[in-house]
Amino acid sequence: MKTDIGTARHFLPPNTPSEVCHEFNRSALTATIAARAVALGLSSDLSDVQMAGLAQLVRDKKQSRPLSPETRAAVRAALRPALSAADEPQLVAAAVFSSLPGTPLRVRDSAGREYFLVAVPA
Repeated sequence: MKTDIGTARHFLPPNTPSEVCHEFNRSALTATIAARAVALGLSSDLSDVQMAGLAQLVRDKKQSRPLSPETRAAVRAALRPALSAADEPQLVAAAVFSSLPGTPLRVRDSAGREYFLVAVPA
């Protein structure tokens, strides 16, 4: 089952700077891989081989390029324990401003549901 939140080309306005598009694409791919990892009970200690397998599952092409070191790091960062409203504001702020835009942020709502927040440029 493939899931897709779209790429910058389909989601962001024309003439968005290429570096912004690249970060959005990394974050979107990372969120998709991380969501699949969470569904399988994997955490940030997953191996590169496991990550490559998950990436292949969520990508459209049969043989995609290997994940970059930056993308692998972003996946591992996205799989850290979820933040919630109960966390210290300084911890939340540090996580938000150190991870975005290229790494989605894992959060948990008051009902216990988890989400990956992907930065969308304004």
